[in-house]
Amino acid sequence: MKVLILNGSARGKKGVTGRVLRPFIDGLVENGVQVKEMEVSNMNISPCISCFSCMHKTPGVCSIKDDMAGIYKELKESDILVLATPVYADNMSSQLKAVIDRCICSLEPYLRKDEYGRVRHSYVWRMPPKVLLIAVSGFPEMETFGPIIATFRAQGRNYGVETIGEICIPGSIALQVEPERLKNHIELLHRAGEELSREGRIGNELLGKLNVPPLSVEEYLSISTRYEMWCRKRLKQKK
Repeated sequence: MKVLILNGSARGKKGVTGRVLRPFIDGLVENGVQVKEMEVSNMNISPCISCFSCMHKTPGVCSIKDDMAGIYKELKESDILVLATPVYADNMSSQLKAVIDRCICSLEPYLRKDEYGRVRHSYVWRMPPKVLLIAVSGFPEMETFGPIIATFRAQGRNYGVETIGEICIPGSIALQVEPERLKNHIELLHRAGEELSREGRIGNELLGKLNVPPLSVEEYLSISTRYEMWCRKRLKQKK
């Protein structure tokens, strides 16, 4: 099994997204899975310019020549795709969204109904058959993830792949102040990597535990006052 992980955080491995990925990747690798992690923020990826050359001139091949070429290669060779991102303005990072948009070169201009009766494009080449979302948010409420989950599932349908779950961890502002609060989730994420390696998916019981916030809203607000104090001190120093 080969798993491609696209880390869409602007902070790469330094952010909370990178931190939650580490035990998950360890769980995969320790069980013999081939993992390729790519940090999108370190790559030169231009936005889609809607030229449609990939459909009308060079089927399956994007007209833009940049680092997406390496991502296309990995997508075609992988069994599972993991999209990892912080929530920015209620959705995935702009860096990761650019990657997803550029994947339209996998589509043909021809139209048909899919298994749900929705009109979709047919395919020149196929994305990995399964995709998993791992998202973190600065705010403490699980409701924060509603828009990104809806987008993620819609993208799965657009590309004809199975969305096998969402792991959503809120409260990253407070978790950066007290990272030890992530201890339970770190253990669960390692188990998730192990389970994915064995079963090809993560069971609902484990997903349910992963999607329990590590902090209550009250705990989050209490811890975040220290972050606010740091911000006030920093801003005052700059005046």
